[in-house]
Amino acid sequence: MNIQQDFNGACYCITSDRTKTYYHGYQSLSLPQVISEDTQFNLASLSKMYTAIIALQLIENKQLDWNDPITKWLPLPQFSHITITHLLSHSSGIPEYIADDFTDNIMTYLQQAIPDYEPNKYWLYSNTNYVLLAFIIEKASGLSYEQCIQTYIATPLQFTHTTTQPLSKWCAHEHIYDYQHKHYKNLDEMTSQRFAGIYGDGGVYASVKEVALFLQGVLDGTYLSQSTIQLLTQPYAVATHYSYGFILQDGWMGHTGGWFGCSAQAFIHVETKEVVVLATNQEVFPAYEQAIMKQLMHLPYTIESRKQLITLPFTANDFISGHYQLEDGLSTRFTITQAQQNVTISFENQLTVELFKIAQDYYWIRNTMSYLDTKNKVFIDEGIEMSYTALD
Repeated sequence: MNIQQDFNGACYCITSDRTKTYYHGYQSLSLPQVISEDTQFNLASLSKMYTAIIALQLIENKQLDWNDPITKWLPLPQFSHITITHLLSHSSGIPEYIADDFTDNIMTYLQQAIPDYEPNKYWLYSNTNYVLLAFIIEKASGLSYEQCIQTYIATPLQFTHTTTQPLSKWCAHEHIYDYQHKHYKNLDEMTSQRFAGIYGDGGVYASVKEVALFLQGVLDGTYLSQSTIQLLTQPYAVATHYSYGFILQDGWMGHTGGWFGCSAQAFIHVETKEVVVLATNQEVFPAYEQAIMKQLMHLPYTIESRKQLITLPFTANDFISGHYQLEDGLSTRFTITQAQQNVTISFENQLTVELFKIAQDYYWIRNTMSYLDTKNKVFIDEGIEMSYTALD
């Protein structure tokens, strides 16, 4: 398996005639525990696949219904017109909870949250949808989310490394990159502590092998009936690339995920049943990871990206602070704030993140595949360009 030698993590690939594995690096900066087949990685948003599969099993068991309103299970009257289907498909209109104004109580947030638009009007990815699903799953099953993972996901395939409670000896600890001093460091627990203990959208840990076997189980009938599996392989009505907890792209289905100091991707080809799983416990430039994935999935890719971008210092001519609005049909607004070399960008209902200069008039939004071309007033997200205007 030809993977960049500086990649710290694991890959697990299943083809028609063989299985290929890659393990390299360390689980922690402070302890010399090497990454192995036992290592449990933070799957971040890959967890949504697990939440969806549990919910769909409960639907097939008649413990939930596609058309159940949220209010059947949770006392949130402002969501009375939003159903299980809307949550699974990210078409609910409920805003993102992972934002600067989040305090430490998810239920307080949910009680105060107001939908941004009517359900089924747009497709808009929101972690809040899957947090709500986790609460509903617990209500419908009478089990905790961890017990649901064990009962509905792990037990059918005899998994021993899939859990929300990873063992310290196997857990891959997250490492973030210090762009100022050019080295990795342990994640400051305070950075993500206020989102700890929230499940459904994230929170699952697993070995890359068990993630691969989980994807096989999704398509081979281990978890669901053929009619439900068919629904998973087709995009939802207002989405072009998403079904119920699964991203659909170029004949593959799966999910991507990222959190502070870690990221993961896992996909299975609907026809050939090939599986590709990648996980790392280091913050890397997303295009670097994407190039590895595309190589493993035999998809074309045009760049050989560095693990970390070379960033440039801001000068007196780089004054880009202000309030802006995207011409995206949703009037999405963002703010850029400068304090000498510390420049940040914040979108509505999202966390503030750093903005790095990588070329003249060209800036990268940290941990994303998004860029700003300030000369031409263009925002680029995953290769899609859209204009923006200044509001100041």
